[in-house]
Amino acid sequence: NLINKVIDMAFAMLMLRILGPADAGQYYLAVVVVSWFDILINFGLNTLVTREVAKELAQANRYLINSIVARLGIWGLSLPLLALFALFRAFTKPLEAATLWAIGLFLVGLLPSNISASLAAIFNAYERMETPAAVTTLTTLLKVCLGTVALFVGGGYVGLALVSIVVNIITLGVLYALLRRLLVPRWEADWLLQRRMLRDAWPLMIN
Repeated sequence: NLINKVIDMAFAMLMLRILGPADAGQYYLAVVVVSWFDILINFGLNTLVTREVAKELAQANRYLINSIVARLGIWGLSLPLLALFALFRAFTKPLEAATLWAIGLFLVGLLPSNISASLAAIFNAYERMETPAAVTTLTTLLKVCLGTVALFVGGGYVGLALVSIVVNIITLGVLYALLRRLLVPRWEADWLLQRRMLRDAWPLMIN
């Protein structure tokens, strides 16, 4: 984590120098808005899945599939919420078109990112924390390398948002390939379990 933070800090210095104060401000505005949705979509499920699967590893596939389905549902519900937010800002303090594009792209990137979070929770339940940690380092390096290219070709902060989608998809693919050594996911949807998971995860999300 410390290595990742150092890499992120170095990239932030480069990004701020290239974007300048105004565009950097718009970038961080987009990041903050999307972080609200990230908290909502995550819904405390990371902690819940790790806790419940660690109690009984035989339930790993059941919790994995149902946490992913629940996240997909919440992600879908977040789309009209984002539209309402954009509409509200249009009548109060309109956002720049590029900022709206960045927020939209970041929100798309949250889809593979949150599926990856479910996979990482399974690794944590199996006490294999080093695996998602190593993949996070890979993700950070990819984000920095591709982000630097995007900045130098003039992509701006919208380019960085697009990079987030690419990086999150790659991360998901790597985590899924590694997870298959522990567990081969199979479809096992249980709507009652999803409802119970969301009920139990609610205080974790608030926290």
